[in-house]
Amino acid sequence: KNAAEKLYTLNGVFYTQNKFAEQFGYNDYQRQVGVIAQEVQKIMPEVVKPAPFDVTEDGGSKSGEYYLTVMYERLIPLIVETIKEQQKEIEQLEKLNGN
Repeated sequence: KNAAEKLYTLNGVFYTQNKFAEQFGYNDYQRQVGVIAQEVQKIMPEVVKPAPFDVTEDGGSKSGEYYLTVMYERLIPLIVETIKEQQKEIEQLEKLNGN
């Protein structure tokens, strides 16, 4: 329910890694695109998990910062439901306009 409302709270962003990420084996300074894990976590916590590089054997945070990662493939159902909601709205508007 209200998939569109949830989806609309998310922001797509461009980012590049910083020097700090090199400590964890990341060396790709190309511009990336993504969403903000903390925003996703608010609406769909099951789509966010601790970043693998920051997890201790007992499930804690190595850095103490509790870095997160988004499982993007799990956002697809939200996008699909948003499209379906929007299509219903379009059809209702078309009926009102006599189309």
